[in-house]
Amino acid sequence: MTPRLLDFSLAAWQAYQGLPAGELRSQVKQVLERLADDPAATRADPRSRRHQIIEERLKQAAQVWGLPVDAPGGSCWLVVWREVANVIEIGYIGIAPGQNTG
Repeated sequence: MTPRLLDFSLAAWQAYQGLPAGELRSQVKQVLERLADDPAATRADPRSRRHQIIEERLKQAAQVWGLPVDAPGGSCWLVVWREVANVIEIGYIGIAPGQNTG
């Protein structure tokens, strides 16, 4: 299987680049590597969820998925993506909605 190309939105790329070295950055990187290698397996992860409300707002056929990432200190981050042909579009990397930012 050929790894997929990851295409980041500007905000997602900036969020990823802004992560300090450490556990959270490592975990987000692992999710991104899994997505590039096997998006179907990543979608099948029991924690992965489809975000139909985003799909409705985008008015496009591609399914939008999100996978939570447990951050140190008990907070939860989210990586949101959609697959278009051989490209994985990363639309969001950041604190999961509803999380207290401190």
